[in-house]
Amino acid sequence: MVADSFRASKTFTTLVVSFAIFTDILIQNLVVPVLPYALHTRVGLDNNDDIQRWTSILLAAFGAVLMIGCLFFGYVADLLPSRRTLFILGLVLLFLSTLFFALATSVWALLAARILQGLSTAIVHTVGYTLLTEVVGKEHLGKAMGYTSMALSSGLLIGPVLGGVLYEYCGFFQVFLPAFGLITIEAMLRCMVVEKEKKKPAPLISPSSQLPTAPPGASQTHAAAQHPLSTESDPLLSHPPQSTARHAGVYKALLTSPRFVVALTSLFVLNSIANGFDSTLVPFVQDAFNMRASRVPALFLALAIPMLLAPLSGWLADHHGPRFPILAGIAVAIPALILLSLISQATTTPLLKMVMILAFVGLSFALAMGPLGVHAILAVHEIEEQSAPDEFGANGILARAIGLQNTIIAGGGLLGPLYAGFVRVAVGWKGLELLNAGLCAGILILALLSVDRRRVGGRQSEETAV
Repeated sequence: MVADSFRASKTFTTLVVSFAIFTDILIQNLVVPVLPYALHTRVGLDNNDDIQRWTSILLAAFGAVLMIGCLFFGYVADLLPSRRTLFILGLVLLFLSTLFFALATSVWALLAARILQGLSTAIVHTVGYTLLTEVVGKEHLGKAMGYTSMALSSGLLIGPVLGGVLYEYCGFFQVFLPAFGLITIEAMLRCMVVEKEKKKPAPLISPSSQLPTAPPGASQTHAAAQHPLSTESDPLLSHPPQSTARHAGVYKALLTSPRFVVALTSLFVLNSIANGFDSTLVPFVQDAFNMRASRVPALFLALAIPMLLAPLSGWLADHHGPRFPILAGIAVAIPALILLSLISQATTTPLLKMVMILAFVGLSFALAMGPLGVHAILAVHEIEEQSAPDEFGANGILARAIGLQNTIIAGGGLLGPLYAGFVRVAVGWKGLELLNAGLCAGILILALLSVDRRRVGGRQSEETAV
């Protein structure tokens, strides 16, 4: 049996959460390339418009459930004594969603599968990151988040390719066999995780315990009469329930923290830009260059592969604070997006030039997004340190903060493709990328004003506050 000390270690917890994110993202993207074919061959839709409509509905349903689920499970995770219980529930939902997909013969079964998948992803990204943050501590948070970002990118890279190949050469049901294998491994890993013990709040002293001991020969009734517990003017409940006000206070504290709000705004903008490529990159290269489908994956690989460098940006955040990688990442994105806007029908060797530019865009995401998450967590710790003991409950506000953060990120993933598609139609590819560069310039200014040079370990050389 694996020693409890290893099961509770930072290394093992980082491995389990990273593998959970990899599994979840891979399975999520495993089904995306085969979804239109499933609607045709399994459900029986023949009309292309119906297939397009239901594909969009199923993809949008996942995004909507993910946004709501992150908030809900963040709220629940801070109320429950154990994070692991929800973490394991997420795996059960992932298994059910995969089974529904594999056996579905109606659009309603596919919709149910997609909803369950959204709930599972919400748990992994909220409870998983909360568990990881509590175990690794602030000193190694950047590096740990770098590994989770690398796991996420690996799932994004492998999922669609694996799903397409298995469907082409093996069949529909066989697409899901790797998913069930990964879920089996994940079940063993999640059950082995040992949570970090939380400090229990000091018990409240009841009024009766403050009664003086009756002197010898005197009755307890006499002592109580000298020190009555209450009077007619005292409220019946000396400590009325404050759960509603407390939870409202959590979100008020988070949304009035300039550092936390700037981190979330920056993550929303960068994630919207990243997901906007999903709806605009392929139509642009097809319209401008009539590029063959076999060349298109190179463009998305150029965006995704630099994310494998995310542990390096996490190391920088741990040792030098999140300020440098955040500012460097956003600063790299601005000229890269401007150069991307210059790509047109007159461009020679467009594929080579776009791959090179998109690689710098991907590098900017790798540098900035992980440290922005670290910056948000540091802001949460700052809020907790400045609050009264047990002001936000025994478990603090970490899960709710991460839930809110992931809701904002999911919002970028949901709205990004819509925003990019509409803007490209309205003002063209050049206008879209120039607007994206302008948005990055805006968050760069916010980051300059709000992100300090504080090291994750707690030491601070210089600070700039809003």
